[in-house]
Amino acid sequence: MQSSCFYVRNTVDSALIQKVPQLRCHLLIGQPASGKTTLAHALAPLIKGPTGKPALVLSTDLIRAEVFGDAAVQGPWPDIQKRLHQRIQEAVAAAIPVIVDATHARRPWRLAITQALPLPEPVEWIGWWLYTDLSTSVEWNQTRKRPVPLPVIQELAAALADPIFGPSRAEGFAAICAVVPNHHKQLTPVLEAELAGLEQRIRSATNRERKLQRHGYSNLLDLERLLYLIRLLSTWPDLATNDPTSAEQLEAIISPLPQGDLANRAAAFLASLHGECYGDAIAIRDDIAWLEANGFCSALPCSTPIQLAVASKIDISPLNGGLPPMGDGPVFIRVMTLLRHLLQVPFDRPQQQGLNLHQHLIAATQTIPGAYLPGETATLRKDIEKILTPYGFRNRNDNVRHGYCLGTALLSPPRLVELHNVVRQTAGRLADPSAQDLLVEIEERLTWAGINSAELPPVRSYARQTVVNSALVRRDSLAAPQRADAIEAAIVTHRLVLLKRYPGVGSFSDSPSGELRVWPLQLIFHNVGWYLLYEEDFVGHNKGLIRSERLDRLALQTSSAGMRRSSDDHISAVERLERLLHYSGGIYFGNDLDQQIAIASSSAQQRKEALIKLRFSCAPWAFAFIREGLQRYPIEHTRFSKPLPDDNWWYHPKAPHSLEPIIDSSHPYPVELDLPVWSIAADIDLRSWLFAFGGGIRIESPDPLRQELLQRSHEAIAVNQEPTPN
Repeated sequence: MQSSCFYVRNTVDSALIQKVPQLRCHLLIGQPASGKTTLAHALAPLIKGPTGKPALVLSTDLIRAEVFGDAAVQGPWPDIQKRLHQRIQEAVAAAIPVIVDATHARRPWRLAITQALPLPEPVEWIGWWLYTDLSTSVEWNQTRKRPVPLPVIQELAAALADPIFGPSRAEGFAAICAVVPNHHKQLTPVLEAELAGLEQRIRSATNRERKLQRHGYSNLLDLERLLYLIRLLSTWPDLATNDPTSAEQLEAIISPLPQGDLANRAAAFLASLHGECYGDAIAIRDDIAWLEANGFCSALPCSTPIQLAVASKIDISPLNGGLPPMGDGPVFIRVMTLLRHLLQVPFDRPQQQGLNLHQHLIAATQTIPGAYLPGETATLRKDIEKILTPYGFRNRNDNVRHGYCLGTALLSPPRLVELHNVVRQTAGRLADPSAQDLLVEIEERLTWAGINSAELPPVRSYARQTVVNSALVRRDSLAAPQRADAIEAAIVTHRLVLLKRYPGVGSFSDSPSGELRVWPLQLIFHNVGWYLLYEEDFVGHNKGLIRSERLDRLALQTSSAGMRRSSDDHISAVERLERLLHYSGGIYFGNDLDQQIAIASSSAQQRKEALIKLRFSCAPWAFAFIREGLQRYPIEHTRFSKPLPDDNWWYHPKAPHSLEPIIDSSHPYPVELDLPVWSIAADIDLRSWLFAFGGGIRIESPDPLRQELLQRSHEAIAVNQEPTPN
């Protein structure tokens, strides 16, 4: 259906161009050493322009010789392309038919001439596709003065064989003639026969397409640019670099990052990712306006019909060029309705198992004018196969039972509100500096999308909060919101950093001081604040001591962009850290590298030899609390008492109740924990938990820990028995 509201695109009106005398130009297509130059010279004498002028053969090899002095010099392609395009434009202005002799193996290379190149007069492009098999090209290549590397021939031959992105009339060709040079001793009769049949072929093709409803995205170049733009913006919304990973990914495409408005930046990315012909910032600005007007930029489900962009009569497009399937208005509307739905309702699928996903998607959109009809499941499935998969909107091997999503559109609006509440709690109660930045961005995006994030109070919250007020820390502290991104970026990019530990801050006997040269591994919230877990850099050693320090006690001096380590080394260190966290039950890991390596070893025997048994007995009231904490320390290194004969408390059959109780004792319930040496010797978390039970526990071993408890108790009693000073 054609809507009453249109968005103008610069494409051609087919009724207008039929009245213009036809100039027919020719584009050769084939991998290197496929016989293009031979065909070009055989074809040239057979072609005359509308005024009788002979054809002009334009060879990129000859242009290289002109520009760089030698055809063997590859040189910058833009210099060659500029000269080639200029020659084409000059020939067309003079009504001279051209034969462009180049590989044109990739679609952007063909579209750059057939649909992106502005010409002074309308042109009917004919494609000559040389179906030379790979083995023949390899053989012919060996006889050339300048052989092309075999991988290049193989790569370009594969590009031409692509069933979706191989040559087609939709690229702006009035016809594509297939020629197999090695099947014919004389090319001239073959070419004459192809030329003689062109008029009928073109007439038949244009008659079939006359009933189609053309629109502003009927040209393949315009359509693909729109699809690539949707994919780009659904992967990196607004092309923002607010987090280190997105910044690194976008810089891997273009560095330095492009500047300007969204259209200018998107043009630079599309040109780099897909080809220069897609990087038209003016056209992309119109594309963005069309997406906004048709609800693609709304996070809320949209039920308004897709409105076709109207074809303009301003620019001159190729005469009688073919159309892609979505070049027909009704097809474009139904596919775009589906794409918009998947952006706004990601992973939409039937709630009941066994129901058909495609029927469900049709039912979900059938009230929208122009969407799929109830009996069109096969059509929808084919459109997904031909659009979603080839243009990168979904993986080829994903599980369709989960439904579909586009780019980073993963959650529905209600789930986004729930996620916002979680981030708000993390940013507020836990004072996570990264979450604070993320919260600002989420709230901004939700507001833009028209989603009210303050409708309902959170169902879950955190009672414990950080003791550090991020607004009152030093400005250069890692706990300051503006400094968190720098250390996160260093973690993501595996960079070495130089930290400074402030003097006069809370310290323990083995706390490091001054400057610290470290590999940052992870940020973790523990008990009262945010900590950095890092590995010390031991020059000449592949492993360093892993430590932790609270963020407000540290400042980032420098981050060495040139000092990075491999992903494997970083992952290995993080895995060692995870094992230390698991076996320690906290974030204190001592100061002995050999002990850390033993505890983090994959050998159970080596770990066993590095652990020390802590045994204590509990009074009934204390044991009731202790036996509930099954995840405080590794369950495989935890042993609890069995119940007394008269007890009636319940425990899970898999809970580690394996020790025999002590009959007729005030502390009848023994507990045993296998812990690292450093935990027994100095871990604050262990002491805060264990000593808090006071007389509810009796430490049996190791004796130094029992003596420490006694000494602390005596000191506390002595100090608190002294009279309070006036």
